[in-house]
Amino acid sequence: MEISQNCLDLIKKWEGLYLSAYLDPVGIPTIGYGTTRYPDGQKVRLGDRISERNAEAYLRYECSKTARELTKLITVPVNQNQFDALVSFSYNVGTGAFQGSTLRSKLNQGDYRGAANEFSRWVNGVVNGVFQPLPGLVSRRADEQRLFLTAGAEKKPLEGEFSKQDEVTWLEGYRDENKKTVVVAWKGGEVIEILTLEKFDKELLSNVFSQYQNASYYVIAPGNKKIPAGERISVNRLSDIYRQGTPPKLNRVLVRGSQGNDVRILQGRLTDLGYYSGEFEPIFGKKTELAVIEFKKDYFGPTAANSTVESITWNKLWGETPPPTPPVPPVTTNRNYLLLTKTNRKDQYGCYVLNLDYFKSGKIQDRLEVCCGAPTRQFFRTAAQSRAMTGEPLPEGRWYVNDILWADSKDNYYGRIFQSGIGPVTVPLDYLEPGTTERSAIEIHIDWNRSYGSPGTVGCIAAYNIADYKRFVSWLRETDPRDLYVDWKLGTCPKP
Repeated sequence: MEISQNCLDLIKKWEGLYLSAYLDPVGIPTIGYGTTRYPDGQKVRLGDRISERNAEAYLRYECSKTARELTKLITVPVNQNQFDALVSFSYNVGTGAFQGSTLRSKLNQGDYRGAANEFSRWVNGVVNGVFQPLPGLVSRRADEQRLFLTAGAEKKPLEGEFSKQDEVTWLEGYRDENKKTVVVAWKGGEVIEILTLEKFDKELLSNVFSQYQNASYYVIAPGNKKIPAGERISVNRLSDIYRQGTPPKLNRVLVRGSQGNDVRILQGRLTDLGYYSGEFEPIFGKKTELAVIEFKKDYFGPTAANSTVESITWNKLWGETPPPTPPVPPVTTNRNYLLLTKTNRKDQYGCYVLNLDYFKSGKIQDRLEVCCGAPTRQFFRTAAQSRAMTGEPLPEGRWYVNDILWADSKDNYYGRIFQSGIGPVTVPLDYLEPGTTERSAIEIHIDWNRSYGSPGTVGCIAAYNIADYKRFVSWLRETDPRDLYVDWKLGTCPKP
């Protein structure tokens, strides 16, 4: 089952809304409507700040997760009001506590009245070292019990997450005519996806495997077996996506121990690309050396993973070749706007590579490659089809681009952050047309925690690194475009 709006309203009433992190009564950093962990798994930290739209998104995500867990623990029929009350209860005390409770035991025995009576037993807390009833919990449990016993006035359940990747039961590997590895994802005898690895290495193949959590095995197809027909999705390492930038006129060879302002420039660029996290200083030290080695391993391969910064490395840091020239559509307007479209490529974590184009006076000026949505939720829908809590990319249509918001001071990419998944800067979006959508809390930010094992977003648009986001900010400051057109080729996006 899934929750309804009644559940969300009840939790909001008793959790309250806090946009800055605080310590709850037992000392756990908490934010929003009682969130202690973000959807990416990162813990809330003191100093984190979020928007109200983020708080709503985190609440819906956690409620959806709790609903899935309760569905496995409840073995008798329950109506929507009963389920909403139980999710609110478990959101507060934890699904583990519900699992071992007398409430659950009586419910699964079909004793609904007995289960309802159990709510009032969960009202105690520690005050000055004494375990005693807390007035707030007494009132909350009364509300939950009242909803549990209410017949009628049920609200429509909110649609939860769905992923075809989760349906995949086994994987099969092939070699195509170009000697590239092709992975076919199967659900029994049905092909779900076909992926082509543009470059082969064990890490990239491991990333592909992790996208199919329910696949029980991987087999190599016989050499004479034909690859199944169907669309093939190109899978690229991130190093094949970071190609934008104009290199500075720096050619001095740097090694550990080198000193000078060009060392600071090197550290700044490595920081923007997500490889360096130390202080900017004019000395090529150990941290800089390790960052250079990691960068060269990604871009030149493990055999070239040394710490020497020569001309070829300087060029690669800013993009050895310019990004591909985007197609130029006919000029139909003199307006400034952004356009988001989908490619047939995925990054190594399973997110489709999307094109974010900048139009000035109706002519395309620049392009960034970005991602959107959770890796296993890459389903692109219209506004009417897109549901809350799915973690899918934002729906097709026209969106309004709001002002830039900084967690710290203006242009400070290395100060405070909003939270681990958003980082130091964000641009909120509001849906305009056609019609309406359930989706909210959509923003454009940096995929801040990608390097910490949580790639992708829960529906926002994300630049891969600080360097790309700086270019995005330069667009906004040049012409102040306020329209973002999201065109998934589903036929509902208005024309610019």
